[in-house]
Amino acid sequence: MADYYSIYIFHIVFVGPLLILIGVYHNHPNFPKMVWDLITILGIGIILYHSWMAYNRYKLVNSK
Repeated sequence: MADYYSIYIFHIVFVGPLLILIGVYHNHPNFPKMVWDLITILGIGIILYHSWMAYNRYKLVNSK
């Protein structure tokens, strides 16, 4: 069985914040601002989604 907690934690700690940092601190004028905003929103969404999934998994495992 896959270790889902490590997947969730990896996305919460590394992937989401990395996308937020790329979206906020971009330095490339050839892309429209909307692209950078979407990358930031995607990073926030990744953090929220994987936090919710980790919480639901925690409740499921510890409900016994």
